[in-house]
Amino acid sequence: MKIAVFTKSTLVCHPVRNAVLAALSARGDFALKEISADEAVPADCQRLLAFGGDGTMLEAAVRAARANVPLVGVNCGNLGFLTQFDAEAKPDDIAEALLHGKAVHRMLLECTTEKGKFLALNDIVVKSATTRPVSVELYVDGQFADAYRSDGMIVATPTGSTAYSLSAGGPVLAPDLDALTVNAVCPHTLHSRPLVVGANALIELRIIAGDLSLLVVDGAAAAELGAKSVVKVKKAAVSAPFIDAGGRGFYEKLLDKMNRWGLAQSAEVTES
Repeated sequence: MKIAVFTKSTLVCHPVRNAVLAALSARGDFALKEISADEAVPADCQRLLAFGGDGTMLEAAVRAARANVPLVGVNCGNLGFLTQFDAEAKPDDIAEALLHGKAVHRMLLECTTEKGKFLALNDIVVKSATTRPVSVELYVDGQFADAYRSDGMIVATPTGSTAYSLSAGGPVLAPDLDALTVNAVCPHTLHSRPLVVGANALIELRIIAGDLSLLVVDGAAAAELGAKSVVKVKKAAVSAPFIDAGGRGFYEKLLDKMNRWGLAQSAEVTES
């Protein structure tokens, strides 16, 4: 089996990565092909193996979706909520997942603006590029839903509901739920609440006032937006195939990872 290997640039010499790749090579079951940050998954590869944290997995997921190649992630970063394996995982377990694991598809978002089209696993965000708020009208399937004056607007998948959207007060959606969340970041209002809409809804964010805004795709700035810009978001035609490696369930992982991450961050602040 031919495996494409994608690694965050700062982790090329990471001992966990090197140990796993050495063990996989020694088995004789795999041919490994390293791919760079701007390289697509080769057509002759049957799996994508990613080393890094959640940021790396966001990039890898879109590549896996475009190539329709199942993805396995090994956490060499911080939180590792999206990776199937932690740094302490046995190489044989990773090999077993690559060889025999079944793919579970996760929804992607497709975003269309005058600046182009973008795919996201977690979220699409329209936010102010300055310290001033941005005014946005929200339309769902052509119907006016509400108007917001806030620091930004988030449209998230179930996968993304545990990321930025959660920090902004959005609900947690189970990963197999066919729905999207829409919520404002620090809205200047007393009534604003997150919305949960059907996955087949067409969401439009119309910027009606404010200074320069940014389109942020999975945490990365993708384009500048001016007043009167319209951002259309919908469920993408392609999805990200993640290998199901078994192990802990979603809620156990959510509780463990999020609590441990919060405590670790608090400890770092206390020590400093």
